[in-house]
Amino acid sequence: MTKAIFFDVDGTLVSFKTHQISPAVRQALQALRERGIKLFLSTGRHLAMLDPVRQVFDFDGYVTLSGQYCTAQGQVLRSTPMPPEAVEELVAAARTDAFSCIFLEGEEIYINCINEMTRQFIRDLSIPMPLQRPADYARGQAVTFLTREREHLLLDRAPHLKTTRWHPNFLDVIPPSGGKDRGMDALLDYFRIPVEDAMAFGDGENDLSMLLHAGIGVAMGSAHEEMKRQVDWVTGTADEDGVVQALVHFGLI
Repeated sequence: MTKAIFFDVDGTLVSFKTHQISPAVRQALQALRERGIKLFLSTGRHLAMLDPVRQVFDFDGYVTLSGQYCTAQGQVLRSTPMPPEAVEELVAAARTDAFSCIFLEGEEIYINCINEMTRQFIRDLSIPMPLQRPADYARGQAVTFLTREREHLLLDRAPHLKTTRWHPNFLDVIPPSGGKDRGMDALLDYFRIPVEDAMAFGDGENDLSMLLHAGIGVAMGSAHEEMKRQVDWVTGTADEDGVVQALVHFGLI
């Protein structure tokens, strides 16, 4: 029996085209709540980047920073800072502004340099441009703006970093102990829900650990083909209300 559902945000609940949760998905979330199912967001975003989504629906808990920082009912359930050696490697690689990073830590969000990729990211997430600061200021997780062709600028110099990708232009940098599956466990333990009673939705590579860990993992239609082959069900895209399609298929609404 499904007692908890974890939703990725961008490309899953929120369309990259409209930057919103559709009315059909909002209605489905309310129907799930009325059934007593716990509903969680699981995202690479910082908690402060979730205000537009939280204003639409009040979720029961939040896995943020790809599992690095998790909260529910006003409590911090998991907080895993970057190890010092990993921070040093990230700072060294980004110090010359060879690539842009948005650093996400505590209550602060800042960026080392601004380019067209960062401007597009801000437009896609519909959030304000962060304060600009040098990379030397960094102490935590980052979104690095690196295509697959350029990710060697970081990966060749950072053996202590764990990275995960959710967009062709973005590479999340997280602690070695990070991951959405770890964040899922923190929330499930708090609410005493077995993992086999959890469902998860996602579309990016950073969602795969969560989808494989959940009792039922659902990939959005926009997910890459290798990811689709590994999950329990593939649904439509965010613009096709794929979340609603899957919930109907599994008899939850």
